[in-house]
Amino acid sequence: MSVRTIVTRRRCRVQVMSVVIATVGCARGANSPSAAAYYDQAYLAASHNWAFRNEFPRVDALFNAFDYGHAKLYETLWRDPTAANEVLDRREFGFITSDLLRHPPGVPLDEEAIAPEWSKLAPEVGAMFDWAHMLHRQIYDVWADDRIPDAAKDAKVAELVQYYRSRRSLAFSSKPKNMNLMEGQPYSLSFRKRFPTYNGLIWSYHWLQMTLYEAILASHTPSERQQNVDAVVGRFWSMLDGAPKSLPTVMPQSPAIAPRFSDRYPETAIIFDNLHSLHDVVSDILADQSIPRREKRRLILDAAAKYRDDVSSIVSVADWKAMADAMGLANMGGPAPVTSDGRR
Repeated sequence: MSVRTIVTRRRCRVQVMSVVIATVGCARGANSPSAAAYYDQAYLAASHNWAFRNEFPRVDALFNAFDYGHAKLYETLWRDPTAANEVLDRREFGFITSDLLRHPPGVPLDEEAIAPEWSKLAPEVGAMFDWAHMLHRQIYDVWADDRIPDAAKDAKVAELVQYYRSRRSLAFSSKPKNMNLMEGQPYSLSFRKRFPTYNGLIWSYHWLQMTLYEAILASHTPSERQQNVDAVVGRFWSMLDGAPKSLPTVMPQSPAIAPRFSDRYPETAIIFDNLHSLHDVVSDILADQSIPRREKRRLILDAAAKYRDDVSSIVSVADWKAMADAMGLANMGGPAPVTSDGRR
């Protein structure tokens, strides 16, 4: 099946505020005892919905391709924990960077079609990822909508975050986590050691997602916003064109690559850092060949619970920022190449 034919069946694209419970058994596993807790839920109904997509359709389409990259990674390693390096670092990386990202799908993909076995392994975690990605898109919308005065944007973002937190079983903590949770476990670093190029690709996705906020927040006019978004996307392409040497070598951290956004919305930036960290943890668990197959779901759910709670491996906001500084901005892909008041 061509990736272009795997169009969305997600009900989260319906612009309503109410939840949609239909076909839970089909989508999340009818026999799962927790299935009913993970029904799909729609965007918060708002006039700003789709503003970013309307202004930057090509960039918005990249997010659809990003979903493919994550899903294909998880599906590959769950189906075959012994997969050779060339499967992801050469074959899939080549397809994604030379074809999929160059011609991204205009609609969200059905991840259950791309990764049917992964979707059955940990649907709860898949739902966590989807819910956080939805928050990403709606915040872009707020800042791309010029009908909303700048003075009112913070209240709109706060409303979105409150809506996001209303799903406690899915929402990431807004407390920063110690890197030990991601890099100090027995399975840590397994994925990046086996598949360093594909790992860098995933980190380049996270770099773009956060630096887009910088591009928009640094802008004062629609033309400047276009210029900044173009510059950030251009830097993203240069990472891919120069891969693997030009890809990030450590996980991009929001305080370093998106300082404006992190200062203005620290709790939201922390949510996204926790999201990106859990992506890495799931990759490591699936890539660690020493973990028995029967244990992988348990470990993934245990890690996900720690990224949702407000007590596990917590550090201060000051330590979170210091940790980002210590990791090195250049290693994360570098700063967002944005201009503000005519200066780059």
